[in-house]
Amino acid sequence: MSIRTRFTVTVVAIVAVTAALFASLSIVMLDRTLRSNFIDRLHSGAQAIATTVDVHHGRISLDPSDLRTLNSLQADTPFAVYDARGRQIAGDTPPMAAQSALTQRVAVPVTRDNHAFGTVAVWQSSEWIDDFDRTAAMVSMGIGLFLVVLGAIASRRVARRVLAPVEHIASLAERIEGHELSGRLHADGNDELGRLCASFDRMLERLEAAFSRERRFVADASHELRAPLAVLRAETELALRRERTGDKYRAALASIAREGARLEELVNEMLATARAEVDAREQQTLDANELLSNLGDRVRATAATRGIEIRVENGGVMLAQANRATLERALLAIAHNAIRYGRDDGTVRMRSLRDDGLVRIEIADDGPGFTSDALAHATERFWRGDTARQRDGTGLGLAIARAFVEANRGTLQIANSTAGGAVVTIELVSS
Repeated sequence: MSIRTRFTVTVVAIVAVTAALFASLSIVMLDRTLRSNFIDRLHSGAQAIATTVDVHHGRISLDPSDLRTLNSLQADTPFAVYDARGRQIAGDTPPMAAQSALTQRVAVPVTRDNHAFGTVAVWQSSEWIDDFDRTAAMVSMGIGLFLVVLGAIASRRVARRVLAPVEHIASLAERIEGHELSGRLHADGNDELGRLCASFDRMLERLEAAFSRERRFVADASHELRAPLAVLRAETELALRRERTGDKYRAALASIAREGARLEELVNEMLATARAEVDAREQQTLDANELLSNLGDRVRATAATRGIEIRVENGGVMLAQANRATLERALLAIAHNAIRYGRDDGTVRMRSLRDDGLVRIEIADDGPGFTSDALAHATERFWRGDTARQRDGTGLGLAIARAFVEANRGTLQIANSTAGGAVVTIELVSS
């Protein structure tokens, strides 16, 4: 059963039960009110007769004028006057036993000075109340059926209109495949379904971007791995084609070893980017300045080969929330990138500062800086500009750094310093 059908059945059931309860309670209340008013009216009539009759010498006395007066007072209500012994002395003939079931009878005593001298009884048929109850039940049933039909039609239309975005989501989800995620709902409502559609569109955008990144990653990885594999195969085939001298064999094996190391480096870096989010789940409170001091000690030997000075500006304790291992790896990748592209005999500066609840870590060099293309693509996996290709990089350094930083709920930004050189900034949640 579809949601629309269940919604319609539920609404119809609620309307039917509500109508039935309302009609039943209304008829019961009206019946009780009518019968109570009917009895009160009979009681008032009987009391009026009891007050009108005369009592002389301990007996009820009714002359012709009294009877005319009583008949005029109770023109539409039969009555009977009984003496103290229960004998009828005036009035109409009481109803037969067969009629008593449909007749309401009320009796009041005739009292004077707290002494009873007889009884006055009045009666009237209550069949009209039963007829009213039956008529009210028939009318209520008709109105209830009308409301049920109206509720079914209205709920069907409301369900169709309300569930239209859900049906759109379902049909869109059925059409979606891994290679086609461009469909959108474009809902503009501010209600719950509108927010659901907007969330679904945002999810599709993230999925489309993720699939696009993965396709680019697979294509780039295939391209990057193809080159060293081709060299390995070529060197092996050439070495096996004919007999060679020991020096030529050693040269071939050295080339194979270099390409094998390059393959290992590529695989390790790809695994690092894939595991970034998993490795960053366990976070600790870290001192950014301590991390930078340790980083400076680790890269000074590498920087010294190009005469580059590592300058760490200590600004006091800067506590941030992150995973130490992944953050250290991100900082190491950024520092190696700065050393690789910095100016010979130049300076790589590292510092941290607090800014609006965030801890910012900056690593800057005094090299040529980022090109316009690099500013747009340098943090993408396997992207390398012309300068990078000349330096034989893998194109994964800044990509790995960004993956680790984002896994730690931070952001990585690249820019060019106004004084020249590249600046990479990491922002982390302050602890």
